[in-house]
Amino acid sequence: MKSIKRSMFCALLFSVAACGSDSTQRVDPMSLMPKLPVTVQQQPPVAVVPVEKAAEPTLVMPTKFDDAIEQGRALASKGDNANAKLMFEAAIKLDKKRSEPHMELAKLYISSGERGLAMAAANKAVKLAPLSSQAWNTKGRAELNRFAYDDAIEAFTKATELNKDNVWAWNNLGYTELQLKKYDEAAAHLGEATTKAGATGYMFNNLGTALEHLDRLEEARVAYEGGGKLGSKEASSSRKRLEGVKSIAIVDTDSKPDVKPDVTHTFDNGEGPSEGPVATPDDMDAPTDETKPDAVEAPKTDAQPETKVEAPKADVGSGSAVAPTI
Repeated sequence: MKSIKRSMFCALLFSVAACGSDSTQRVDPMSLMPKLPVTVQQQPPVAVVPVEKAAEPTLVMPTKFDDAIEQGRALASKGDNANAKLMFEAAIKLDKKRSEPHMELAKLYISSGERGLAMAAANKAVKLAPLSSQAWNTKGRAELNRFAYDDAIEAFTKATELNKDNVWAWNNLGYTELQLKKYDEAAAHLGEATTKAGATGYMFNNLGTALEHLDRLEEARVAYEGGGKLGSKEASSSRKRLEGVKSIAIVDTDSKPDVKPDVTHTFDNGEGPSEGPVATPDDMDAPTDETKPDAVEAPKTDAQPETKVEAPKADVGSGSAVAPTI
């Protein structure tokens, strides 16, 4: 009997110990669940929509001569020489007897340094309009661009004979003579330019340069002062430089003169108001282009250099030293 009770007591103790063990070591029921594979949800690829470039404006060729010239000049003023050239070539096709598109092409070729093409276009312009002062002035610029000084002087002189008021031709004539150190002639012709309507500050600066070489300093100061008032910084600088100077001595250094004009600078390309229809060999009895009213003003561009001197030079490639006497 005692043995039975002892066995039951032991069983009860074992049961209590077992329950105590379960209470201290609980099992996570989720651990008994089957583990599922972890999946990462990927974002769908973003479609890249190509950005279309704005369509280039189509160049519409005009059907009228005046429209082609006007659009060509507008394009040239913006520096779009390629399309300007197309417009001027279209103008030639629309009227083969007009000289204006050939003059405009010559200016484009001068600015781009294409001397042969500039001469061909300028010669064609003069052939079509032998009484056009502007055509001869353009020819002179083409000649000067290839350093043909005598031919340039001849062309600029012809331009001044056809139109006494062509301020650009007078300036270009004097500038060419200034390059050749013909200071007396340069002073006379540049002085003529500064008396004309439309004279610019750099023209007065050119005149002052020629007068300074002739040691006519008082007149040079007046010219420089006039150029400064018209906005030429170079003329103003030269005026200050000559303040108190009484004489300039020219000392020959026996060096070889370099008379090539500086055509690398970028200046405006003004040649005065554009001409209207000009006289051709077929209508020599018609009024010349100089008697007709001015047309639209020619565009001025930085791409096409006008023949002029901006920087004051006491010596323009003469190989001489200039010493001021105070």
